[in-house]
Amino acid sequence: MKTLTYFWINVFTTEQDKGNPLPVFVLDDPLSKAAMQKIAAMLNQSETVFIEHVDSTDPKLSIFTPMQALPFAGHPIIGALKILEKLQPNPTFTHVKTESGNVPVEIDRHKHIYWIKAPLAPTMRASTLTIAGTAQMLGLTEANILSCPTWVNTGSEQLLVELDSAEAVDAIAINSTLFKEHATLYEGRTMIYAWSRTNNDVYARYFYLKNGAIGEDSGTGSAAANLGGLHCLNGTISLEYRIRQGCKMGRENVLYLKVVEGEIWIGGQNTFMGQGELLWAE
Repeated sequence: MKTLTYFWINVFTTEQDKGNPLPVFVLDDPLSKAAMQKIAAMLNQSETVFIEHVDSTDPKLSIFTPMQALPFAGHPIIGALKILEKLQPNPTFTHVKTESGNVPVEIDRHKHIYWIKAPLAPTMRASTLTIAGTAQMLGLTEANILSCPTWVNTGSEQLLVELDSAEAVDAIAINSTLFKEHATLYEGRTMIYAWSRTNNDVYARYFYLKNGAIGEDSGTGSAAANLGGLHCLNGTISLEYRIRQGCKMGRENVLYLKVVEGEIWIGGQNTFMGQGELLWAE
């Protein structure tokens, strides 16, 4: 029987009843990937993260949804930085290791914002959706769809679509049959990130399919990074956005996106909620 220490963080917020909840496990001894997946499924949060080599200059993160491992995700990495800072008061690490590679990180102690750099140069490819098909899939009018959805990858490939207003983003009513047909990356991975922009403020929602039902994520750092990647691929080399997500769920998340000379960074604040121990027989 193993005793696993875990911490509970609300990511992308400074408030206890907002943000995206995250369990963070700090591993003193090795734990199998199968056990990590079972624990993530049991906790049933959007993601769970496991930290190895916590005292080193080379911390390693393993990220899991309840159904699968992820190579990269912003919410668990940003939350893990809060715990790494707590356990290393004067941290010496400049990156964390993930399945997608080394992810550069920065901690702004003045503004209490934890930053991570997208691990991959952005790529994009066309989706199978037309404007009309997108409107039908999202339960909107064609006038609400500003462009056809595009697959973008800066570490975790996702489908992105720009809408004409925050009201349209809030009005989305997904057709699950069309969603699975057109927004599936591979079996068990169906998603879309819908966003609208007013000046430097972005309003977004992220939907996914789980066991045949539509789910929604309250704060998705990897999608924010892909939004930055989309802008880079369209010729933008510098920008700063403040992104609000999760509002329709009653769990407002605030994410920060900046592109600096083509480098994509996403950031957020964290609220420490508590800690405990989990007994696990592997």
